[in-house]
Amino acid sequence: MSLTPIEYEILAEEEDELDLDTHTLPVIEASSTWRMDLENGRLRTFINDEDAIRQYIRKALMTARNRYLIYDDTYGEELRDLIGQNLTQDLMNVEIPRVVREAIEGDDRIEEVSDVTVKQYNSDGILIEVTVITVAGIFITEEVTV
Repeated sequence: MSLTPIEYEILAEEEDELDLDTHTLPVIEASSTWRMDLENGRLRTFINDEDAIRQYIRKALMTARNRYLIYDDTYGEELRDLIGQNLTQDLMNVEIPRVVREAIEGDDRIEEVSDVTVKQYNSDGILIEVTVITVAGIFITEEVTV
């Protein structure tokens, strides 16, 4: 059983690029994280800044809250809980942005979730566009299908 929604592996050729000698490890910034290749289920090199925040937004909205022991009870989304209920379209238009904000505003790099737009809502999923303002004052817009 997996603790994360997706299994990851580091390719041998990418591991060689990382230079894992303990004396020469790269300096990792506070916002650095592994680049996840979600399509192939692999970890790549390190990313930071805007790319790391974009990845965090996508990952938080792809991970169901309270399903994986590796995450605390504040990480992830609760959109799947909404979809199964018989809610009116007006209520969904209010609840989806609220749930999206809750899923991503816990990151210390995000100052504010300024806009959440549901671009498409059907039985196949929800296409969401979210705009955040980072603590550095940068606006980032990301589209995620849940």
